[in-house]
Amino acid sequence: MKTRRFLPIALLLSALLLTSSCAPSLCRDLREGVDESVLLPLVIENPQAYEGRHVLWGGTILGTDPQRSGTVIEILEKPLGNGCEPTDGDATGGRFLAVSNRFLDPAVYSQGREITVVGTIDGIEFRTIGEYEYPHPVVSMTNHVLWPLKEVGYREYYYPGTYPYYPYYPFYDPFYRPLWVP
Repeated sequence: MKTRRFLPIALLLSALLLTSSCAPSLCRDLREGVDESVLLPLVIENPQAYEGRHVLWGGTILGTDPQRSGTVIEILEKPLGNGCEPTDGDATGGRFLAVSNRFLDPAVYSQGREITVVGTIDGIEFRTIGEYEYPHPVVSMTNHVLWPLKEVGYREYYYPGTYPYYPYYPFYDPFYRPLWVP
């Protein structure tokens, strides 16, 4: 009788433990065999010294270019969080190219998506940004994680010219409208 009462609680706790342990194990698997001392700015300064090293880098996709032999993804590097996901913010070490030997659809691997890449440094390629020649380290991907799109929360909108400002919550109540709008 008492075991029936505690069974749902035990199942709930075990489910919570299983779901909370997935992200660290994914990150642990990605970090296996990676040289974490190799940072992108160091590779940009001296690419020959780091060629062939296994790295784990991540960031925001700037562009995806499918080619005959595979796909090249240009990535703006971001620091990685505890779960190996790129963090928000403006901190960056630069840009790099992730090269895959298979086709990755540009509609899925689109600009603005976050990605974490595991691979080997394969040299450097110079590309122009505006009129500036920028060195892009090339990483041959052995594994990667394309992170899910982040949900955007609602914004508070105000109608101009009204005092006091009446907020409009478009995702909260679509039928709310102020009585007087100039």
